This record gives sequence, structure tokens and C-alpha cells, in this order.
Amino acid sequence: MGGDGGTISSSRQYLRGAGKASHTADHPSNALKRAKVEDAERARLTLSTCAISGTAFNFSPKSNSAGGGGIGTVSAAEIVACPFGKLYKREKALEALLQRSRAASGDVSTATLGPHIRGMKDLHPVRFHVVADSSSKDVNLKHKKYVPVCPITGSEIASGNVPLFLIVRLKKKGGGNSANVEVDEAPNVISERAIKEMGIAGLQSEYGPFDEKDIVRLAPPKTGGIFDEIQRNWEAKMAEESESKLRKKKYKKRKRIGDAFKS
Repeated sequence: MGGDGGTISSSRQYLRGAGKASHTADHPSNALKRAKVEDAERARLTLSTCAISGTAFNFSPKSNSAGGGGIGTVSAAEIVACPFGKLYKREKALEALLQRSRAASGDVSTATLGPHIRGMKDLHPVRFHVVADSSSKDVNLKHKKYVPVCPITGSEIASGNVPLFLIVRLKKKGGGNSANVEVDEAPNVISERAIKEMGIAGLQSEYGPFDEKDIVRLAPPKTGGIFDEIQRNWEAKMAEESESKLRKKKYKKRKRIGDAFKS
């Protein structure tokens, strides 16, 4: 630099920290932050729009059948959720299933709902607990805006930043009494915080009976391998049920053949 044959500072390999510093945009921590922001936005859209039609859900509450026809606290829209935590308008889901059954190819992999949904048995009713949006200035009940909240913690849950879970109740044989109907009309979407506070056993009295393994994570994030784990577990469950069904079918066939020989 001073004519003494020293190193030239413009040579990058001799600069302090050259080639070692992570650029701000490429730093792993920033990539993770971006992924989390994208997950939150994706979750917000999943929780507010139909996965088939892309139209927004109406979170206005339905009339309270037990309260003289007044405004209730459960969303009136008929929404269903699949095992992967996507939400659909029930009518659109039924139409998609009907179209798939009528398809000549019978290829479910290209259908709107995807192969992980075999029928209505894999779609579960979603009932949000809703309250009037405090930021809305409209006093007209017909135009008032409502937002989903956790019925236990009272916190808003549609932002995409709150982990949500759908309680899937066990079906009771011949359960047509008023108690079952009342529970089936109650909200069934709660936050992760509510589960931690109440515990699975504590939730059974109001939201049960349900099996912990049947709880559906709504709008699961892509980061952290959460969605991948949900997908693997569901595919394993489908494969197990398919094998069980095949074994029962073979057993019945052998039994028919055996009974035929006996007679």
C-alpha cells in the first residue's frame, strides 16, 4: 500500500471477515422469519376463505334457538375441515365430492379436494365462537362485523398467529337426544393456549367426548415440519384402515367358502 510491497486492500481474500459474513437478506434467521410471516398469512387466508371457491366465510352468528331467537355466539356459516386443516364451505365440499364420484377416470389425485379426503366422513363441522368486532363502527346489526375468538381465552384467533385446534366429538350410536344436539351446536374451535390451560381431561365435560388423536390442527404451518407430520400420520392411518378393510373382506370370503363346503 505504501510502496513497500504490502498487501493490496482491494484483494477480497485479505479483507477482515471477507466471505464469512452472512448477508442480511440471506441470513438463516431472516429466512426463518420470512417463512413464519408467510405461514401466518397462509393461515389467515385458510381460516377466512373456502379452499375450493376462494370466497370469504361469513362469520355472522346464527340465531340462538335456545334464547328466544336472539343473536347467538356461534358462526352461522356451514364450514367443514379436512384432516390437513383446510376449511371449506360445506356446500362446495359436497359438490366437489359429487363431481369426483361422477368422473369417468375415478382419479382422486387430480380432484379439487385431493386424495386425503375419501368422503364426508373425513370432513368435520367447524363452529367458531364469534363476537362483534370492537373496531367496527357500524351499529346496524345487519352490517355489523363479527370475528372468531377462542371461547375459553376470549382472544381473537383469525390472524393466523394463534395455533388452533378443532375438537372432533366421538359419534354416539342412537344419540339423538337434546343434550347431544345442544353440544353439537356449541363452538368447537379452541386455541392451543386453551388446551394447555384446561387440559384434555378438563375439556371433556364441555367439548367431549372426544379422543385426543382425533383433534385436527387448523391451518398448520409449513415450517417446523408440522404439516409434513400431519400428512404422514394421516396417510399412515388411511393405509392402516385400507389394510384392515381388506383383511375383513378376505375373512368374510373364506368364511363363505367354508360354510359352502360344510353344507
